[in-house]
Amino acid sequence: MADPWKDEQEQQTQELTEIIQRSIDDYGKRLLGEGRQPTLNAVGGALASAIGAMLASVNDRRVRKALRKSIDDALPQAIAAHEGRMGHTRIVTIGRLNG
Repeated sequence: MADPWKDEQEQQTQELTEIIQRSIDDYGKRLLGEGRQPTLNAVGGALASAIGAMLASVNDRRVRKALRKSIDDALPQAIAAHEGRMGHTRIVTIGRLNG
């Protein structure tokens, strides 16, 4: 039997994923157009900051902890689902460029 709440959550997750990815891609293209190198470190930092702000908005510590656990639990599946689909990305580390 279908779960309307779960279906809605999955739809919103997909839509937000597409919006966020499109914004990241557009920003990276803009940086390249300006002669600047987009960095995954900056993307990771921005996503961590957004997640932190979202979690901080949850007043109940038990609910916040459960939400964080759901995010942590979902990450390996999300990585596996997208592995190899995004193409090759150069990684910038301090003092050198990898990739």
